[in-house]
Amino acid sequence: MIKYDYKVSAWRVVERNFPAGRDAAQKLAFLLRYAILAPSVHNTQPWKFAVSDDQISVYINTDRWLPVADADQRELHISLGCALENLLIAADHFGYGYELAYFPDPENPKKVAAVRFAPDGQQSTFRSSLFDAIFLRHTNHRPYDGCEIPAEAHQRLQECCGDSDIALDLIADIKIQRQVDVLINHADAIQFANPAFRKELGYWIDQGVFGTPWLISKLNHLAVGFLDVTERAVKADSEVLLGAPVLGLLYSQTDARLAQIKAGQALERIFLTSAALGLSIEPRSQILETPPIKADLARSLPRSDMILQAAFRLGYGKPGTTHTPRRPLEECML
Repeated sequence: MIKYDYKVSAWRVVERNFPAGRDAAQKLAFLLRYAILAPSVHNTQPWKFAVSDDQISVYINTDRWLPVADADQRELHISLGCALENLLIAADHFGYGYELAYFPDPENPKKVAAVRFAPDGQQSTFRSSLFDAIFLRHTNHRPYDGCEIPAEAHQRLQECCGDSDIALDLIADIKIQRQVDVLINHADAIQFANPAFRKELGYWIDQGVFGTPWLISKLNHLAVGFLDVTERAVKADSEVLLGAPVLGLLYSQTDARLAQIKAGQALERIFLTSAALGLSIEPRSQILETPPIKADLARSLPRSDMILQAAFRLGYGKPGTTHTPRRPLEECML
């Protein structure tokens, strides 16, 4: 793991790492330095990339899959969608036109996208406007202050969906939030009572994915892996959810892999737009990682005819001072 310098300007990153005279593939590869800043489930960064003269292909890295927490690989594919969206945003920012193909190789479902680039292409104003937010975005686990989010911000976030197959609910109804809070408590209790879940979480804490110092990571590994922390986890989650003024729910028409990738792209646009607006955001994944709780939740939601792909809390909160670490780009290449 390395700590990425989020403060360095985009052009300086390009100039330092890919000076003039490099071949076409190397000139394209700098776009991946923005793709890898995307969020992912437990910060596992489950992606691989391959670069040719005019194309970048995005692959699943199943070595970084969470088979207990994410048994159906929904969050893995959403994470890949987030990285893909950052790649397209960077391409627009630097003036590359592109053609995007989803799952271009029917024989290889791990290849989720191929992006063919052309220099001096037409820019997308919407995507390129989100570029600076790539450096601002981070998951904020702290309590939020409960201040109301203005209608204009709601509208900006709704515009992030884009695809007619994707829908977003931003729920400020305290009654619904309390119902979801109860389900989150139940999901926490189920997950932390499962030794396999605690072992898996402990492993990734031990890998340093959450950015804690080495010794603290080791201590957390021991605590999560071998102690019953259910009551503590449930209490913390209950407190932070009700401190947020809005519960966000992102849906798709189907639960196909393509729908999950597109949901990830929309989710990243929501994350980046929130960062640009000064809003904090935190996924509430446990209610979707626990099948009986997910089923209970689906029956009580406004869009019971759609598939819930992501849930998050949204509000204003004091931002953290550090970002979670990223693996070196070289480790993410095929």
